[in-house]
Amino acid sequence: MGYCDMREIGLAMEVGKNVKGVTILYKEIKSKNSTDTATHKGSVNYTGALGKEFNPIQIKIGGLKMDTEYSYEVLINGKTQPIKYPLKFKTKKYWASYMKDGPPNFSFLIGSCTYINDSLYDRPGKPYGQGNKIFETMADTKADFMIWSGDNLYLREADYGSEYGIRYRYSKNFSTPELQKLFAIRPNYATWDDHDFGPNDSNFSFGLKDITTECFKSYWPNQTYGENGSGIYQKFQMYDSEFFMLDNRTFRSANELNESPGTNIQKNFLGRRQLDWLFNSLIASNATFKFIVSGSQVLNPIADKECYRQYKAEFDELMTFIITNKIQGVIFLSGDRHFSEIIKIENPGFYPLYDFTCSPLSSGVHNINNKPEFTNPNRVPGTLLQENNFGKISISGPKKERTVKIETFDVAGNQKWDYSIKESELKIKKD
Repeated sequence: MGYCDMREIGLAMEVGKNVKGVTILYKEIKSKNSTDTATHKGSVNYTGALGKEFNPIQIKIGGLKMDTEYSYEVLINGKTQPIKYPLKFKTKKYWASYMKDGPPNFSFLIGSCTYINDSLYDRPGKPYGQGNKIFETMADTKADFMIWSGDNLYLREADYGSEYGIRYRYSKNFSTPELQKLFAIRPNYATWDDHDFGPNDSNFSFGLKDITTECFKSYWPNQTYGENGSGIYQKFQMYDSEFFMLDNRTFRSANELNESPGTNIQKNFLGRRQLDWLFNSLIASNATFKFIVSGSQVLNPIADKECYRQYKAEFDELMTFIITNKIQGVIFLSGDRHFSEIIKIENPGFYPLYDFTCSPLSSGVHNINNKPEFTNPNRVPGTLLQENNFGKISISGPKKERTVKIETFDVAGNQKWDYSIKESELKIKKD
């Protein structure tokens, strides 16, 4: 399940090469208090090409009722497919900032770094994947949607050198049994990082980026992807919060590129067009919380070459824009690091900026105990977590008194820590 709005939902699946037809049957689930005697139902047929070796397909269901729960069936060649869990979705409730009633409370899961072992193509030695149990735990954790913040799969050396290898890896990962319920029971929104884009630490010079871009768009049913077919960045609204899903690879310069004065080389992280899109999106947003999602860390002054801070000109331009224009309610969400933490940066005369990094889901853990970063003074005390984990973020409270609660959970679903940020803490008085 991809995006789910008030009147439309996007679904994705992959079918075998012998499949001739795919149909979705959907039907409204009546609430106990409903006085409407008519039941909304219908069907949608997939009309695209089939019969390829890899067949990721997407189906949109439109004309839906707002704030309504539906059940659905998947028919392959006219036969209903047996599924071990109920296939259901619920459309968004209508809410706008001018309404007297406060915004609905909601929550979402977040995570990055999904490595699924595949022994034939893995590096020799101890498997890097730490098992798939965490995905079953996440499926059983109550939340309204899921954000995948990058490295949602790992292209191996045997994969990213060919179109076949890339398509194989996407197909292989998405068919992992433990992921199916998590994918199906709630909406999923995704961006990527280096490993689902190309090689480790890859940048815009990766030669097969058009193939990985096509695969990403085929398997992740986001509502939009970039502009005019360029990039995968997008934004979406969830009541009084807005999410800006960045593409930190398509336009990215090499980490090693010299940014010294006089080089006449622009070192890009997001690139001019995406950065302008972000500026316009932020300044036009009236959301209480503005979540900026990036595959790489953004704020950490001690992070290595994969952090946005290492792209000084662009980073400074973004920070200057946020502060100069007094953009309220910004929180950064990121992945990549193979440990979790909250970085807090104080800004004299402005509110503090936070970057919640959540990683890894199922890949190896990066231990920093004997490194300078272990005692990072910018980390919120008690938030360093060096084990496989996922995050949950809950937005609640009355209008103008909203709170963001951030939690992390281990593989078994045990809470490891929580931290709350009030709406009032992310505001500065405007002129």
